[in-house]
Amino acid sequence: MALPCLKKMINWINTKDSMPLADVPVFLTKNPNATLKDSDIGHLISDGNGLVGWFTGDKDKILRIESRTFWIHLKEQELSIPASLDTPDMELEPLIEPFLNKLRLFDAKFMRLANAMMQSGNGLYHLDFYIAGILNRSLSLIYGFETLLQSSNFLSASHLVRPLLDNYLRLLAAYLVDNPHEFAKKIWEGEVVRKLKDKDGQKMSDDYLKKKATENYPWIENVYEETSGFIHFSAKHIKNATTLEKEGERQLLTYIGRYDNKVRNESKLEAIICTIEICNCISELVFGYTDTKRIKG
Repeated sequence: MALPCLKKMINWINTKDSMPLADVPVFLTKNPNATLKDSDIGHLISDGNGLVGWFTGDKDKILRIESRTFWIHLKEQELSIPASLDTPDMELEPLIEPFLNKLRLFDAKFMRLANAMMQSGNGLYHLDFYIAGILNRSLSLIYGFETLLQSSNFLSASHLVRPLLDNYLRLLAAYLVDNPHEFAKKIWEGEVVRKLKDKDGQKMSDDYLKKKATENYPWIENVYEETSGFIHFSAKHIKNATTLEKEGERQLLTYIGRYDNKVRNESKLEAIICTIEICNCISELVFGYTDTKRIKG
């Protein structure tokens, strides 16, 4: 997916209209027509008496707020479905493309974030390459998810949410150990995450990482269980193929084919929003590491 195609999708916010909160990661530019590739990434800093400026990597050179007058959040915002329970499902269809645009933007966001990570600090570490692998796999999964969804293959698209969540859990694992760089080196050499222990002496199994992730994001528990139902053959697959033909009548219709069978727009939106939220979680951890490299080297 070429970055120029994403240019029109960026709705830069003018600092005259709104300012981000201090320490919240954002992309910055002085050009409202800029792509993310050409933007800075950083956050506002304050000294207790008010906002000081933008921190974008050089701790000895804080940019004046006036020098970067357009910004957007690193993490996508406003992800709830604006619909009531009695909204006809067909009326949700126009919402799918705007939410897909939010998801597509992570193509450029992850690329710019990776670039900032690699260029920060005094060099590259094993953790940089570990995270690069996470981001690379994430972009492939996002592209696959979108492609399958738009090919009327929701059943296959939904399978990809689980490995994307797996990406976040394994990224989180690097933050739970005493030495993230040594941890990343062990994975590089062929060891598996589930056999390694965190700083509390706990083996980092999928279930354990899920529980740790749920401490900050309670919704992950449900997403983990629901998406696991797509990975392993379950009632989800049976109900996708066999549905009630007519309300109020005891008639079942079984469908066998390669395309979607009466998939609700609400289900598609929930899957897209879930995918975006996982990307938000990944972005937050990668930015945190990048900021640490900027400050400590």
